[in-house]
Amino acid sequence: AALYLLWAYQRVFHGEVDDANRGFAELRPREGALLFVFVAIIVFTGVYPKPMLSRIEPSAKALIEHVESRTDYQRPAQGEAGK
Repeated sequence: AALYLLWAYQRVFHGEVDDANRGFAELRPREGALLFVFVAIIVFTGVYPKPMLSRIEPSAKALIEHVESRTDYQRPAQGEAGK
């Protein structure tokens, strides 16, 4: 799979431009600005995920409690994790 992805990457980003692709327009400033905003959000979330994680934490805890109450799953004691 990795070789296929590398081959596809090479063809898409470093390959020759053929006649079928020659008519595509370049990136417009508005599209570039939107792309920059998306990339900035992705990088910020990767570097500092706490604002997003703290927002979803109550829902995640409620879901965990819901699943645990309807199954026979027992959460391991604090010291037993990793043994």
